[in-house]
Amino acid sequence: MGKQAPKETLLSDAIRDPDTRAVCEAPESASTRSSEVGTDQLFGFPVNDPALSLSDTAQCLIEASKRLLLRGGFDALRLDAIAAEAGKNKATIKYHFGNKDGLILAVANSLDYEQCLALAKETSGITGEERLEHYITGQTRMASDSDGFLMFFDLLPHVIRDERLRSRVAALYDWYYKMNVEWLGLADRVTPENREHYIALMALMVAIVDGLAIQNALRPRGFDLEKAFSTLNFLLKTALEELLESFECKQEAHP
Repeated sequence: MGKQAPKETLLSDAIRDPDTRAVCEAPESASTRSSEVGTDQLFGFPVNDPALSLSDTAQCLIEASKRLLLRGGFDALRLDAIAAEAGKNKATIKYHFGNKDGLILAVANSLDYEQCLALAKETSGITGEERLEHYITGQTRMASDSDGFLMFFDLLPHVIRDERLRSRVAALYDWYYKMNVEWLGLADRVTPENREHYIALMALMVAIVDGLAIQNALRPRGFDLEKAFSTLNFLLKTALEELLESFECKQEAHP
């Protein structure tokens, strides 16, 4: 969850604030380019999150929507209710997001974003088992975010049925793949030739977090989330390097 769009951006059809658009399309800093250009080129996402570059008013509308979503589910996301919760008028929603779809995309785009950036900072500059320990701790923390996953799972059935929303929210998973590559410190090992293998691996890692989050939400008092992630930690310690080497062997076998 949370998260970020490819180059066309999740909100490109919805954002109406020209100042916001300028922020979203600003080039990355030199330091960001140097650390992330490999995965950016291969996976094709921008670094900046458009939803988190919105104005204070737009952020207020997003937070109001999230409160309503938590209290009443998707049906609570009526434009009049959102406007009232935010202390704004409906015209403000149209100005910043174009329509309800634009606001829904912004809400989905904002979920767990700060936790993702925090984990990127925690894993930066460390290697080996220490980095893996931080990775597992961060993933455990995100999977235990019951409110964040509850909101995402409230949105998901409606998003899947809407072709436009489905394709945009699906792009969030591309961003998760990229972040997992970065968290694990594997950006330098991804090449155009082995890219598909890394995407498959990161898709599996994302599925593990989503699946454990669902089970944790269903059994908040009976599910041992930390033990499940401890098992994942053991599997990665014992098998990850061998798996990555197999990617390189496949690459050499098919130059």
